[in-house]
Amino acid sequence: MVNPFSADMVNRNSAPDEPRAPTSSILARLRTETRDAHKDLERVLDLLGITLTRDLYCRRLGQYHGFYGPLEAALRIRCAMRDEHGDDTSSHIASLIPRLHKTTLLQQDLRQLLVSTTGLPLCHDLPSLETPAEVLGCFYVLEGATLGGRMIAQHIQATLGITPTTGGSFFEGYAGETGTMWHAMRHILVTCAVDVDTENVIVANAIATFTCLRHWCEPDGGAAADSTDNADGHMRANLRA
Repeated sequence: MVNPFSADMVNRNSAPDEPRAPTSSILARLRTETRDAHKDLERVLDLLGITLTRDLYCRRLGQYHGFYGPLEAALRIRCAMRDEHGDDTSSHIASLIPRLHKTTLLQQDLRQLLVSTTGLPLCHDLPSLETPAEVLGCFYVLEGATLGGRMIAQHIQATLGITPTTGGSFFEGYAGETGTMWHAMRHILVTCAVDVDTENVIVANAIATFTCLRHWCEPDGGAAADSTDNADGHMRANLRA
């Protein structure tokens, strides 16, 4: 199985013509220290397998919807906040808000595949987003996934006949702009990881994000979710000090 969220996948899929972000310990640490979390997730995700079926694909999209919906709602609230950590950091965090549209893509794909989003469970076990560093750790996982997602988009088109316009837009990500968007994310990580303590939090929350997604996508992982909960209300509770 290949994990689309893996940093190894991220590096292999970076656009060859894109300039690399400056060398930084945060990038190296994220690549190495999240490796075990990647492997754990690989045991659950299998969208590049030769036995991929339409039913499994639809089930995974439903799980992604349950995870990304509440998480993007929380990130949108958090990224709009001003912090005492400096205007530069707040500006960088705020600049990530336009990236929070993946739930819309998932809803679009599920409609194309005739899967109703009404009643789909929402994930309650989400990573903490109380600090800018925690936000960055989470974004590292979500944005890195767009690179591996391009491979999945190709695979589902070849095996299931699903294209970006017929149910595969989520994995198409930023299309031709994916490499550029990832380079910009790397630059933000380098710029905002100003000391070891900040790096520690970024890395820890990247791992937590991988772990939350793995738990959610494991068999029966979302069975206890209450689909009637309001995502924004739950996320506001998650953001409490």
